[in-house]
Parts: sequence; structure tokens; C-alpha cells
Amino acid sequence: MLSLMKQYQLPKPLQGVALALVSTCLFVCVGALVRILSEQIDLFQILLVRQLVFILVLMPAIWVSLDVLLKPAKVKLHLLRILGAFLALYLGFVTVSNLPLADATALGFTQVLFVAIISKIFLSESVGVNRVVTVLVGFVGVMLVVQPSFEAVSLLYTLAGLGGALGAAIAVVCVRQMSKTESRTVLLTYQAVFVGLIALIPSLFVWQWPTAAQWLLLVLVGVISSIAQWVGVSAYKLAEANIVANVEYAKMIYSLILGYFLFSELPNELAVVGVVIIISSAFLPFMDKVFKKRASF
Repeated sequence: MLSLMKQYQLPKPLQGVALALVSTCLFVCVGALVRILSEQIDLFQILLVRQLVFILVLMPAIWVSLDVLLKPAKVKLHLLRILGAFLALYLGFVTVSNLPLADATALGFTQVLFVAIISKIFLSESVGVNRVVTVLVGFVGVMLVVQPSFEAVSLLYTLAGLGGALGAAIAVVCVRQMSKTESRTVLLTYQAVFVGLIALIPSLFVWQWPTAAQWLLLVLVGVISSIAQWVGVSAYKLAEANIVANVEYAKMIYSLILGYFLFSELPNELAVVGVVIIISSAFLPFMDKVFKKRASF
């Protein structure tokens, strides 16, 4: 795909946006596959196979970096990051398997809220008014999409989605701190191996041999996840982080489309308003910059 875009001489930022759109689409497809598989295969087993495939993909890099991998720095941060990644993946699987695809996707966006809170409390990072407004507007949009009820089952899966987003936020903040001293290979390998080991234990108690069709879907979950992650990283290399991050909101559109065609899920009017608010919140910082520029003339 990269060679194709280079052939047509697309500007690098446009290449980054295109890759980000592909990456977000692939991640939503993974969610849909997990939901289909969860009807017959336990989620721990799905997560275990996903991690095994990811490890196989990383094997060449692991072999080259074996000496570095055996001498980890910042062990406590690694442990916290692995715990956060496990919660993000497993609770994310729980959420996408039991809530409409758009609802599960919307809950994932609360990660931005948790990152802002964690950064402020534990890293003493400044959180400006613009960022607070953007996060709060996005959160309102999420609540309009999800429309959580106080029924025990619905509330449980909503809390699982929020827990997964919190785990993802913890992992993101840890990576931000460790990326200054740890290589990408180290970060990816530790997550792949140790999240897999955590999933292995419960998987042994619920293991059932998949059929050929189920094996195909399980392997696809791992392969597509790996491709999506690689494409996403490539997108950040070609375009500014804030531009690529905003493309993440395209997940809402993909989840609505897949939810409708695969699971006959149709959002109500209030949810549609929520989707518009979520996507619009991504552009609030840019709108603020435009207004400031105009005011300066």
C-alpha cells in the first residue's frame, strides 16, 4: 500500500491519514470478528491465540533484540503497562461481545478522558481549558451513543468498557514514559508475551478445540491486529500525531456500518447525535486555532 501511494506521489501527511483510516478500519473488523467468535469460543482463548500470532509476527525482531529483552529497564512501569494492556484487551473483548459495536467503540474513546486525568495527577502535566472542553464534549457524545441504563447487565458491560478504556490509558501513559529509554521491539514484545501468559492460565480451564473455521477466524484476529498496529505506527511516522489521532474517530463510522450489515444494529436518533458530537470534538482544537488566527488580523 505504501509503495502504491508513493507511486502516485501523495504528500506524506495524506499518506499518513490514508494509513490511519485503514488501521482504524482493521481494528473495528477485529472487534467484529471477536464478537462472532465469542458466541462459541471463550474470550481468554481468543486473547491467547491473538497474542501467540502477535509473538510469531515479532519473532524476527525478538531474535535480533534478545540481549536487550533479557535486561529490562523500568520493570515497575513494564508491569503496570502489561496490566493496563491486559485490562484494555480483555475488557474490550467483553464489551464488544455484549454491546452494540458502535456503543463499544464509543466507550473506547473515554480513554482520552482517562489519559488526561492520569497525566494531570501522576505526571503533573498541564491540562489546558481547550483540552478539558474537548474531552468533556467527547464524553457527552459517548454517553449519548451508549445511553447506559441502570439495569444490572447493561451497566456491567458499560463499566467493562470504561475499565478497558482506563486500562488502555494506563498503558498509553506508561509507553509515553518508557519510550524515551525502551525500543519499540521491547515494548511490543513484553506486551505480547506477558499478556499472553496472563491469558494462558484461565484459557486452560475453558479450552475447547476450535473447528477449522474457528481456527481461521482466530488466526485472522491475530493477523489483522498485527497488520493494523503496524499500519497505525506507519501512519504516525508520515503525519503529525494530532492529525492521525483525530482520524481515530473514523472508528465510529466504521462501527456503525459493520454493526448494521453484520449484526442488524441501527442507532436511534439520540445515538446519531452522539456520533456527530464525538467526531466534532476531534476538530474543536483546530477550530479554536482558526478563530485565534482570525482574531489576530
